[in-house]
Amino acid sequence: MWIVKELIAKKLDVSISRLNDFEVHDDYNKNKLSGYICLKPDHRYGMLAITKVNNWDCLQFIYATPKLDYPFDRVGTYKWPKCKSIVFYEKLDGTNITSYFYKYKDKEFLTFKTKLTPVGKSGGFYDFKRLLDDYLSENKWVEEVIYLNKDYNLSFELFGYRNPITVKYPFPLEMNLLFGIDKNNANIKPIHKLKTNDNTKTPKQFLMINNEIYDNELTSTYNNFRHQMSDKNKNELLTEGMVLYANINDEENNSIWKMFKCKPEEIEKIHWAAGEGIPTVALSTTAINTFESNENPTIEDFIELLKEEYDEHVITKNTAKINKIWEKTLINVKNINEVNKVWQIAKDKGFDITIDKANTMKFISQYFEKKSMRMVASIILKQIKQ
Repeated sequence: MWIVKELIAKKLDVSISRLNDFEVHDDYNKNKLSGYICLKPDHRYGMLAITKVNNWDCLQFIYATPKLDYPFDRVGTYKWPKCKSIVFYEKLDGTNITSYFYKYKDKEFLTFKTKLTPVGKSGGFYDFKRLLDDYLSENKWVEEVIYLNKDYNLSFELFGYRNPITVKYPFPLEMNLLFGIDKNNANIKPIHKLKTNDNTKTPKQFLMINNEIYDNELTSTYNNFRHQMSDKNKNELLTEGMVLYANINDEENNSIWKMFKCKPEEIEKIHWAAGEGIPTVALSTTAINTFESNENPTIEDFIELLKEEYDEHVITKNTAKINKIWEKTLINVKNINEVNKVWQIAKDKGFDITIDKANTMKFISQYFEKKSMRMVASIILKQIKQ
């Protein structure tokens, strides 16, 4: 097994420490998958090396949603590639979902994963698989678009107030197609280059320039969008930012697309530490993301995610704060799990909170102390369809 891991690390050009092994059940297809997931924060981020499906030995590489970069370094120096064309799309704030196919003998199976999981599973903070299943059951366009683009794994965002992260959305749950990932080489294909149908939901497009754009003009355009988004967020966080897709030539002169994050300054401050401190909101958001990416995460998993954004000495100086946020998040996880278990019992008994809130909550209250009921109601009401 160790030899296989070494060979895969060499094939992917990553250190062995960047590969985590997995053995999970794909609940969408009733298959057991084994292999490794890559933690290298670049185009290999979250990619899978599947080595076994059930008892069938195989080696399948699955590219997933890559890690996005800023076009500047931490001191603000821009480093643009030569761009032949550009397009800006809204950046959505939810859970990233990648659809992909894997093979088992002579058959192909469609399934879904979050960033750092091999398949969609019920997480601790929110039941992401249930949210996805709820959406897929009512929106057939997702599967139709997946089959229209079989040469690509597709990246989606699942967002809304049933899946709260940073931005507060006024609707319960939505899913948008973001881009495609070439199955063979991880190259990105923007939405406007994919095949879609009339029902496909996509982020808002803000600007498209179909000719060469120079560094100064691109920096000015990029910063104008940042300022506009900051104005929009003055009273409340309403947007997380945009994604810039730049059409460039790679080292072998092949035409490819590269993605860059474009975020308003107030969001950047959440994600990048100002000085030696890490903002509380950044820690809380990352803690939630840890539960998106791991079924049973530890504080070490939390810190690994923080390392993707912050220097190690900054993390060390914020150890006490990190521990406090993690303990608080674990309590939230426990509360949500307990509430959702009882809520499921209520639904199995025929209670529907959207029809009869009073009697549903009365039934649920049998399982909790009176002083906890405000918390219980808050957890449920954030998840219901309205």
